Amino acid sequence: MKKIFALILTLTLTLSFAACGTGNEETTAENGDTVTNPTADALLSDGELDTGMKEKFDQMEYSAYIDLFYNDNGASYEGKTFSKDGTFAVLQDAYSNVTRYYVWGYADNTKCCDYQWEFVMPDGMEIPEPGSYVKVKGTMEKNEAALDGYWLKDVTLEVTEEFKNAGFGMDMTTMSPTLVRVQVINILQFPDNFKDMTVRVFGRALSVNSIQHPYYNESWSMHFTETDTVPAIGKYILLEGTYNNKQITTDKLTVIG
Repeated sequence: MKKIFALILTLTLTLSFAACGTGNEETTAENGDTVTNPTADALLSDGELDTGMKEKFDQMEYSAYIDLFYNDNGASYEGKTFSKDGTFAVLQDAYSNVTRYYVWGYADNTKCCDYQWEFVMPDGMEIPEPGSYVKVKGTMEKNEAALDGYWLKDVTLEVTEEFKNAGFGMDMTTMSPTLVRVQVINILQFPDNFKDMTVRVFGRALSVNSIQHPYYNESWSMHFTETDTVPAIGKYILLEGTYNNKQITTDKLTVIG
């Protein structure tokens, strides 16, 4: 994840990165993977956001992710064929002016730590809805065009659970926590690239007009226009609106819990 760390270091004065911390208070169902009917207002009463996505928990996948990207053991993976399944995410990389595609999951149901595998979308394939559950099979390749230097190429992709994201141009609730942080960095550094884009984001109220990462203080934050609904500081909120002038013009703010 060296390139991701490099991106994050560009905002060290305003953001701090917590890839795997101890402050995560989120809980999940004991039976692991769950699928519910997704709606924009699928909210639980205990501070969690229930997006309706099927979630993947896999300690072995997380260990492999750490081994490749953090332990610099990419040579053991290069050229080999891998099958990956999990949630599909789209990252708008404004630094490189490309769209990136990922399949991601969590190490376990504490949701402390996440992993995400970048892959090359097959030519001519219709892009799945972000948040859909997919199965990806491809060859691990070392390539400087990949955000972190490795991606899966020559991919076959199957959508096993389709997700409807309610038409948002960017639904950050469909991204892994790490990808959300990287996406926010891109948005803050290249606001013109995201002008007039409809967005949805989940987090905690940092003030009456700013939202921050739901579980890690100062990991990221964004401003939004105030609404009649004024959340108490620290309350979980779901924010929907349009991005302009380095803030979200709020269409809807829902306080969770």
